[in-house]
Amino acid sequence: MRVALLIITAFWLLPASSQTLKIMGSDEGFLPFYYGNSLNKGILVEVMDEFTQKTGIPTDFLPTPRKRQTWALETGRANAVFANPRWMPLPDRMQAVGPVLTWRDRVFAQSDRQPDSFDDLQGSICLRRWFVYSDRLEHRVGTDLVRHDGYDAEQMLGMFLNKRCDYIVMKEMEFRFLARLLKVDPERYSTELIDAEWPVYLGILKTEAALIKAAEAFFATHIVDAGAMLPGLPPPD
Repeated sequence: MRVALLIITAFWLLPASSQTLKIMGSDEGFLPFYYGNSLNKGILVEVMDEFTQKTGIPTDFLPTPRKRQTWALETGRANAVFANPRWMPLPDRMQAVGPVLTWRDRVFAQSDRQPDSFDDLQGSICLRRWFVYSDRLEHRVGTDLVRHDGYDAEQMLGMFLNKRCDYIVMKEMEFRFLARLLKVDPERYSTELIDAEWPVYLGILKTEAALIKAAEAFFATHIVDAGAMLPGLPPPD
């Protein structure tokens, strides 16, 4: 009996380095933050590789459909996710570490159209089908703006670069990443208009106290410079 108790005690006292941070990611990928057939490329993947090197804690990115992320946490298939606290599955059971970085939805415009405000948007705009944008933008669609829908970022960007629309709203780093792959200067199209921005945290199940402590210590001093990391990222599969 004493031997069994000692084994159980030793198990609970295992250091964080003996555990694995299993991070869920959308199975569709999220350029350029995590992508690839097994989500093994991207800014957040490289950041977590540095986390592993510094702490000795292995990290895995697990492709997970959004509608199954709660299930993955409840069944132990995952114990973490990158998200805004409002959108985390099981929010009452997750500890938000960070913020790690900020995602921005920026307005990009053809080079002959450089708006100073949302009131200046006139013409056509490429948006992602089924995506929710800010009220100030949605109110202009259908009156001042003709909307063209794309199913994904690559299709939207192709429409924009072929001048099927005057404007496009995309995640800033996603636009810059894809533009680099196409050898297009993103600065030519950038504007100062931000449609939305939100901080992104690493959410870890509160039961993983050692992993939370290690992650908090790491991100307290580690600054993620997403823009500086873009040139070194590999292309998508």
